[in-house]
Amino acid sequence: MDVCYITSMTEVQRRRLEQQRDALLARLHALPNLMRGSVYERGRKCGRASCTCAQGGPKHPTRQLTVTLDGTTRSRYVRLEELAEVRALIATYEELWAIVNALTAVNLALLHSTPPREWRVPARPAPR
Repeated sequence: MDVCYITSMTEVQRRRLEQQRDALLARLHALPNLMRGSVYERGRKCGRASCTCAQGGPKHPTRQLTVTLDGTTRSRYVRLEELAEVRALIATYEELWAIVNALTAVNLALLHSTPPREWRVPARPAPR
């Protein structure tokens, strides 16, 4: 979403942005389990002396999950039967950030539509 710096916004435009924000919050609350990380494939030797990978032939493909937590990168082998689940967890994490970015853009547009306090006309004091 492109953010426009609007100082005056119609009530319809503001309501539309608020509806977008509510829809994004609903999507955010509906997200399933998630995980940050990345999966990549690499070639490894199997360890058998008679295998072609030990004589310089093609290596066996394996999948690795890498996650950085608290400044430490952790790596774990991903079994073939776990691959779909791990990719789904990571895809949900990426969806989370897409929602967060869209929500930030909507909230920024709403903030820009509200004039700063010093621009507002002060309320008239009640007559005595």
